[in-house]
Amino acid sequence: MAIGVWSVAGRRIDIIFLLIVLAALLLRLQLATTLPYIHDEENTSIPLSRLISFAPGSVYLPIRAVNHPALPAYFVKASSALFGTTPLAYRSVHVLAGLCTIAIVFLLTNQWYGPAAARWAAALLAFNEYFLVISARVTAHAPYLLFAAAALYFFSRFLGAQRAVYVYAAGVSVGLAFYCKEHAVFLLPVFFLTLLHPTYRHWFRSPHVYLACAVFFLLIAPDIYWNVTADPSIARVTYGNRDVAQAPDWSHLKRIGGIAFSPYPVMFYARSTVSSVYLFITGGELDDNTPEYHSMNPAIGLVLLGAVLVTTFRAVPRDHIRRFLLILFWGVFGFFTVIRKGDSPGLDPISWVWVDVTMIPAVVIAGASLARATGRSRILTWAFSGGALVYACAWLVA
Repeated sequence: MAIGVWSVAGRRIDIIFLLIVLAALLLRLQLATTLPYIHDEENTSIPLSRLISFAPGSVYLPIRAVNHPALPAYFVKASSALFGTTPLAYRSVHVLAGLCTIAIVFLLTNQWYGPAAARWAAALLAFNEYFLVISARVTAHAPYLLFAAAALYFFSRFLGAQRAVYVYAAGVSVGLAFYCKEHAVFLLPVFFLTLLHPTYRHWFRSPHVYLACAVFFLLIAPDIYWNVTADPSIARVTYGNRDVAQAPDWSHLKRIGGIAFSPYPVMFYARSTVSSVYLFITGGELDDNTPEYHSMNPAIGLVLLGAVLVTTFRAVPRDHIRRFLLILFWGVFGFFTVIRKGDSPGLDPISWVWVDVTMIPAVVIAGASLARATGRSRILTWAFSGGALVYACAWLVA
């Protein structure tokens, strides 16, 4: 029997993974109980959720919030309906969404790289500061990463089994992710580029890839209709003490002001280090429009970025999931690295959290790299990675 795996009634249960999930749950419950509300919670997610109504005669099912689609508010509505209106109650479904994302990453990694890699991937996702905090708060990020992870999982199953049902499931998942954050659409070109490999190119001769795209666009059709018909001068949303103009999708495109080098994607993996280097080089502060969000500590960022860099230049024949993960990471990371911030009134011109989906391929790649290490390299990398995760958890709950 494999280490850390029990067999119960013929089913294999990974005890180490269950301990990771239990620790992740307890940490998130503690954070969800004690963390103060931030702007996105008390000014968007919670007040909008209070207006959602399924009652006959007073049905109100919003498609859009202020700047993005409104699906995350339905998570909050479900949470308050089930558990109440305390901070923990509002945040409970988001906590569960975070745990489900961890489980999806474990399953994806285990399928391709085995249980040791899957445990590391789950731990690196579960216990880094960024994901710990955003999955204990009611913002759009936890639902977005849940559906993005589901899309990656289903597409990875498609790469392995080459069964059409998985590409349809991936299309639905991307559509749901879009209703949390519009930049989920970046997953579609990633899927397309992955299928250009000779092993999968024959799928372009079948209807399934195109029908899966059609399913995605059919799913987001209500949002497209809103964007086409909404008058920007009068499109407003009112809840709580706010009456503000809504931002259609075209206003988000104004955030792109041209081509230039941007340090913000690297900031996601080492915000304090990048800010310090920027200050040293330029003598000025690097703008941070989302200071209320926690970035992962530089040690975890080093593990993830280091693993991605090493894997990028390491020749591994016939590892199709590796190619897929690298296309996703470098596609999203690279895009946001080469754009200059634009000017879109009412919206943050640029933010390091826009690349948070790259965290998913990064933890899978890092998990595989850590599991592959041997000898002294294993001792050093496992001790360094474990220490960085312990530090992250201890610092947050202290």
